[in-house]
Amino acid sequence: MYGFGRSTVNDDTMRSVSSYFLQGNTKELSQHITLPEPSFIDALNTLKQQSYTTIPSNIVSLYSKEPLGLGDTKKCYGYQQYPGHIVPTFYQNRDEAEQDIDYNNNDNQEIEKFKIVLQQQQSQQEIEDKNVFNINQYFKELNTFLFGNQIIHSKLLSSTQTLSMKYLSNTNKQGIVMVADQQTNGKGRGGNQWVSPIGCLLYSFKCKQSDGNKLPFLQYVAGLAMIEAIHSFPIASDLNVRLKWPNDIYGDNNLKIGGILCQSNYFDNQFDIVIGIGINVTNSNNPTISINQMIHNNLILKKEIEIEKEKEKEIIPVYISRESLLSRFFNVFEQIYITFTKDGFKPLEKRYTDVWLHSNSVVQIKEKDNQYVKIIGLTDNGFLKSIECNSNGIQTSNIIHELHPDGTSFDIENLILKKKEIK
Repeated sequence: MYGFGRSTVNDDTMRSVSSYFLQGNTKELSQHITLPEPSFIDALNTLKQQSYTTIPSNIVSLYSKEPLGLGDTKKCYGYQQYPGHIVPTFYQNRDEAEQDIDYNNNDNQEIEKFKIVLQQQQSQQEIEDKNVFNINQYFKELNTFLFGNQIIHSKLLSSTQTLSMKYLSNTNKQGIVMVADQQTNGKGRGGNQWVSPIGCLLYSFKCKQSDGNKLPFLQYVAGLAMIEAIHSFPIASDLNVRLKWPNDIYGDNNLKIGGILCQSNYFDNQFDIVIGIGINVTNSNNPTISINQMIHNNLILKKEIEIEKEKEKEIIPVYISRESLLSRFFNVFEQIYITFTKDGFKPLEKRYTDVWLHSNSVVQIKEKDNQYVKIIGLTDNGFLKSIECNSNGIQTSNIIHELHPDGTSFDIENLILKKKEIK
């Protein structure tokens, strides 16, 4: 059944995949893992060798903060806009979904159904399981009109991004979010693939834009919202989380703790966008560092708590839950998004550069005889804006350079000169 990728590697390699991806070592990653197209049998065989929390299913649950009937749900998220348009199938209860056929015939091709069951509340078993995303807690802290009020949840998916792009493209309404407790085939920039341990916040959500010039900036809007959401918790107000251009989130010791991916379709004079985010929240030391581990380390440094030396392995408390962070993210994102849609990115640029890693960074442009340049912001196209300087960062001319990443894995030491203009 759809939604669960196959991996031909053992447990140790599966753990290393996350580490390679989070550190950006995509060349090493490609030597360790192959992830073909997902299929039920292959996925099930893989899961028998892994420690996932459940078995694969193409049936997921949809929860709504305010009551939403089956008819309205179909109009919002299951309306077929054109022949061949793939949409989910919605059900009132799980029994209906399980008894229904698993495939639709679409242009003489069998397309596996993505079955979404409308649920009023989670089962008691799921509520009591700390590894399962708690819908009630999430809705309790959510305060939005546009985003996050409908949430699709599953314990295990291949990729919230892949599923959203395939089954939730060109929806009549924006704002729906898909959350997984674990992924077997998560998607990153440039097609990078990764497996996600318990404790990551993994989600993709829908938004709309009519102005194509704004699309490159959406990843910056999402990144800014995440940093500000984290800092909005008093216990994390001074946490060292920063953005690495264009789409990564970094924490202590220059370790990557998250990433952002934006993909879009164009239909009926609108860009239909899926924004996917994955960030380490409670998965401390697996594979790098998490938000809660950083908070814990800060409290130790401030001597607000003491290290329990008698314990071999310290248990990190949950200072910020996945549920609280996601609701806080949407509360912040919605306000930023409204400003962005109305006025563009300019009013947000300073807030963004205040929380990135690159202000006044000095790099060399190989195509310009290793000319030193200092990064001073973003260009109108959303790329890095730099000015010529010496090795100490002292400006030497008014020549502005627009810098692009070298390939799909951004490295601040390997940039490409794309455009030059005189200021």
